[in-house]
Amino acid sequence: MKVSYKNIKRYKEILHILIKYGFSFAVEKLNMEQVAYRIPMTKPSEEIINMTTGERIRKAFEELGPTYVKLGQILSTRSDIFDQDVIDELSKLRDNVEVFSTDIAKEIFISDTGLKIEDVFKDFNYTPIAAASIGQAYEGKLYSGEEVIVKIQRPNIEQTIKSDLEILQSGASILNDIVKDNETNFEKILEEFKIQLLRELDYNFEAINAIKFYDIFKNSDEVYIPKIYSEYTTKRVLVMEKIIGIKLSDISTIKSFGWDTKKISDIGVRSLFKQVFEYGFFHADPHPGNIFVLGNNCISYIDFGMIGLIDKKTLNSLNGIVLAVVNRNVDKILFLFEEMGIIKSTVDKDSIRLDLLYLLHYYYDIPLEKISLSEILNEVFRFFRKYNISMPSEFSILAKTVITLEGTARELNPNFTVEVIGKEFISYYYKHILNPKEILSSSKNIMEEAYMDLKHIPKQLRVILKNIERNNTKIHIDDIKAPKLEEQLNDLTTNISLSLVLASLVVGSSLIIASPNIEQNIWVRYLAIAGFIVSFIVGLTLVITLFKTKYKRK
Repeated sequence: MKVSYKNIKRYKEILHILIKYGFSFAVEKLNMEQVAYRIPMTKPSEEIINMTTGERIRKAFEELGPTYVKLGQILSTRSDIFDQDVIDELSKLRDNVEVFSTDIAKEIFISDTGLKIEDVFKDFNYTPIAAASIGQAYEGKLYSGEEVIVKIQRPNIEQTIKSDLEILQSGASILNDIVKDNETNFEKILEEFKIQLLRELDYNFEAINAIKFYDIFKNSDEVYIPKIYSEYTTKRVLVMEKIIGIKLSDISTIKSFGWDTKKISDIGVRSLFKQVFEYGFFHADPHPGNIFVLGNNCISYIDFGMIGLIDKKTLNSLNGIVLAVVNRNVDKILFLFEEMGIIKSTVDKDSIRLDLLYLLHYYYDIPLEKISLSEILNEVFRFFRKYNISMPSEFSILAKTVITLEGTARELNPNFTVEVIGKEFISYYYKHILNPKEILSSSKNIMEEAYMDLKHIPKQLRVILKNIERNNTKIHIDDIKAPKLEEQLNDLTTNISLSLVLASLVVGSSLIIASPNIEQNIWVRYLAIAGFIVSFIVGLTLVITLFKTKYKRK
């Protein structure tokens, strides 16, 4: 592994910490240009030896600094890669860093905004209220009277993180070689992490996310999103409205106000489904510290650095899987997995089918009040790991978000069950997926895709014919008797001819229908209809010919 000279000091720090927490085997595997051999291999302390693997990983990440804390937080969403004990420990990773000088914070504010603190704020508390790995937060009041939170990024944090990312990228390919029996692509995961982390280094990205959430819930009485003051927000400075409420984690205070915790947990579930189903854009870290309760019927999200995106196609696949699970249709689940391209063609499908049947059999008849959604999802992730199924990252983030939300909801409402999430899913499915407007939109998309396919068929056929004409097409013939070769070539020629005629008729008729003259001349309309009728007959003839050819071969 090649070591950049400018990073040599940081390399040594990382190796020391890995050795300290009992990961000397990884150090030996990495062998960064024999740097590892220059560091004495010491035995971990008795306290560290008694820790679980998950605890040692968490402690090492905390000591390695902000980049690795963020990496651990993101990896805590990947239950498809790690066992639950490791995930539980990674989920505990919270920023635990020292406060940096407020004088430096003031310099960064002036440098980025071109304004002095006194020019913007009527009052400003120079004692930070929170310190995180990326930056720290202050309270202030604008001259207009609005109370705000001001986030200011740490000095030189970007250089530190980029240096760590360079080191991680050097080690990712080696990690792939170490874990050869696993289909997980650590280089791809690191690339996703790099994109996520570099976005968090730009407060403009968080500001845009907050504005989007504000637009989603601007007409809602149940969810309030703080306002962003874009005129004072830059890459290293973020000014947003201060939320005055009670943190969701402070349940005793919430109850002391007489607020209904069950109603609050239901609002959280509804808001997530609104984000996912209607917008495909959701808050990916809804832990109790990032949600405030403003009243008996209202919550507020804060911290919009980590978000999840899910496109309609992926969401439709997820809906199909859920409905197939409800109907206990294992073959449909396998079909959807194949359509999504997440299972290899070499995998033992009979074993997968059997394990899926066992999973469905075990959970299907359990009363809803006894089912834990996090337990089900963790079982699914174990299943994925067993068969090296590569789950799309957006699924992982959504699953982690749902698990976090369920844990938060159970803290508020001990009687919370998966039935609440199930009912909300069904409600949104029928309201937003099966409503006429959505069906019309989906049909339009399907028609557009079909039109594009028809439009490109003639071009693809021309390419094929040109390749044949130029003798660029190779035909491999195995175990075919010579007397039958001519007959098979005749069949092939007939089928190609019929396919070309069919394609020409469909495309021609479609173009006639699209013509503006169709409304002016009834014969043009009849010509188009006749074209579709003839194409139907040709298509039927083609199908019959194919079946006859297949029957002859048998």
